[in-house]
Amino acid sequence: MIISSIAIAIILLILLIIIDFKLGRKDHLKKVRYLPHSITTGNYQLYKNGSPLYEDLCQDIANAKHNVDVFFYVINNDKAGRKLLDALKKKAKEGAEVRLLADRMGSYQINKKIRHDLRKAGVQFKFAETPGFPYFFYKLNRRNHRKISVIDGKIGYVGGYNVGRVYMGDSSMFQDWRDYHLRVTGPVVSDLQRTFLDDWGLATKENDHPFIRNRDGEHTVRIVATDGGELEDEYFEMIQNARQEIFIGTPYFIPTNMLLAALKEAIDRGVNIHIMIPMKPDHPLVKEAGLPYMYELARHGGNVSFFDAGFYHAKVMMVDRTFAYLGTANFDRRSLYLNKEVNMYIYEDEFVEDLRSAYLDDVRDSVRLDEEWIKNRPFSMKMKEQIAKVFRPLL
Repeated sequence: MIISSIAIAIILLILLIIIDFKLGRKDHLKKVRYLPHSITTGNYQLYKNGSPLYEDLCQDIANAKHNVDVFFYVINNDKAGRKLLDALKKKAKEGAEVRLLADRMGSYQINKKIRHDLRKAGVQFKFAETPGFPYFFYKLNRRNHRKISVIDGKIGYVGGYNVGRVYMGDSSMFQDWRDYHLRVTGPVVSDLQRTFLDDWGLATKENDHPFIRNRDGEHTVRIVATDGGELEDEYFEMIQNARQEIFIGTPYFIPTNMLLAALKEAIDRGVNIHIMIPMKPDHPLVKEAGLPYMYELARHGGNVSFFDAGFYHAKVMMVDRTFAYLGTANFDRRSLYLNKEVNMYIYEDEFVEDLRSAYLDDVRDSVRLDEEWIKNRPFSMKMKEQIAKVFRPLL
């Protein structure tokens, strides 16, 4: 009798979660925030390591005269996180306007004491995407995954790095942490700040205007901020337009059926497709959820590699050696349908060539997925692949 009651309770809970998720998704689609940014110009510097990125960001904050806006999905309470927070507190005490935004779930280590110290120093702090009712389960999975920093309206940062020691490669589990981040100047910075201010306005119910101090930029770029409603179409268009090659780097590869079909069609018309993901995942089931799609692509003539010299966290796509995007969006269902993301599109042959060379260097530190790898994978992985199918919408 007790067992039957527990079983009924579990079934009811599952049904409630499914209903919550479906109704939450319906409500989300009614309120999707489109932030259309046009093609503009800018200058950029690429980071492939967390240490120099943090050093330059903190130095730019120290040099700020008027305004500092910072948003990271994850800010850990460790040496790297405290260094950033100390830089923000110091700048606020000097009289600059400092606003810090962090995702409620991703930055759970920003505890009450840290928030108190920030506000005492004059830093305006808010959490983004705090779960609540109605549709609690859906909102629990709705994360703001963006990483944006803007200093004095002149300097911007955007990319895949969060803030913490692990992202500097200081982890016994992952060691080297491969990611990409950009420091940008020029007109493109105003689009980054408009994206930040939209998130800030949602968190604070305040309206503000960009603090724009732009100079001319040399390169053609575009900021694309998505809200779980339009990213799939963006990816589809990139794949459809490819004529020679598509290189994709992502920590999680869980495409939709539409995107998988588009990639296979690209292979059929002679496009060289290469997917790279990490050998060692950082979350349960994310690798296994994507493996069946990778098997299908590899058997269709695509190339799939597992980066095996650390953890591969880069989110990048290069098309035909003339176009690239990098930013915060993974090639998975969560980025496509749930998360707020921001990417930077770069239309510059020279930049793409440099990024392509870095990608191919990582391929040389990778293990290729082939029939032998598929055949020899352990039974435990096969079981996880079946279990992961249930959780794909959340991965």
